[in-house]
Amino acid sequence: MRRCRSVVAAVFCTTVLAIVAEPSVSKADISTENLKRAPLAQDTVRKVVDGIAAELREGYVFPDLGKQAADAIQRDLDAHAYAMADDPGEFARQLTERLRSLTSDNHVRVIHGDPFANRPKPSDRQGSGFQVKRLAGNVGYIHLASFVPPGDFKPAADKAMQDLSDTSALIVDMRDNGGGHPASVAYLVSFFLDPSQRVHINDLIWRNRGTTSFRTESFWSSPTQVSYLGKAVYVLVGPKTYSAGEEFAYDLQALKRATIVGEKTRGGANPGGLTELGADFFVVVPTGRAENPITGGNWGSVGVSPNVSATSEVTQEAALALATRDSKL
Repeated sequence: MRRCRSVVAAVFCTTVLAIVAEPSVSKADISTENLKRAPLAQDTVRKVVDGIAAELREGYVFPDLGKQAADAIQRDLDAHAYAMADDPGEFARQLTERLRSLTSDNHVRVIHGDPFANRPKPSDRQGSGFQVKRLAGNVGYIHLASFVPPGDFKPAADKAMQDLSDTSALIVDMRDNGGGHPASVAYLVSFFLDPSQRVHINDLIWRNRGTTSFRTESFWSSPTQVSYLGKAVYVLVGPKTYSAGEEFAYDLQALKRATIVGEKTRGGANPGGLTELGADFFVVVPTGRAENPITGGNWGSVGVSPNVSATSEVTQEAALALATRDSKL
């Protein structure tokens, strides 16, 4: 789910980790433990904090909460809470923790350095993230690490589902899925729904920047090359399942079209954009929220609760046992 201003948005995606290089030491008698970094320039600190505050006031999907959080970090600044900040990466982490404590929103984050440093190259996606195989008892298995944009995602999804269309049941593994594009989520969900009906899957409620008004972006099922209707589907989830990965599980659970197996997910349901603040700092401020048409809510902050609880070590085995049992009924 992507919205941006200064640079390409990183929305409903895995948290981007900034890499901060440690200083090198050329003399053996000097250790990094004894080196003292100079504090960050206070004009840089102020510019970063004021930039975040502006984004919160102008764009955060919950306007009142955004204003409160903006006021709070600027009060922190005036109280010299960041006066001793020296390491940029640590400063970004400190701000992230503060913002999350104020908003209870784990999509909010501050980044220093290249925000896309750990993102795999397109050539490394291996079929847009799909790993497909057959398990015992003619049970299909798909592992999907992310929901890449629809142009790449749809052909890969078509092939994966065609390869497994004759299986007796299907396991979709979202345990490593850190997020991605909502239209790709809707397309994968479509394989499990009645192809003769157009089904409302999810809405994103976006704040109109600088206002307290909102607009709705709706996602519906679409025609697919094959249908998996009428067969049991199991979605594996866990603590690393996040954002669009959670949406996939939540949508199918709300539609009563899949059994969710595993552990509770992380709870990120508010998409946002990546904004450059200067001095190699960036902030992600959610400008939208998911709203399921069936539940009227989402999985934000609380995560998706599985129908069948299982520890990560036995999640796949538990789902396979269920699939094998149900295919024999």
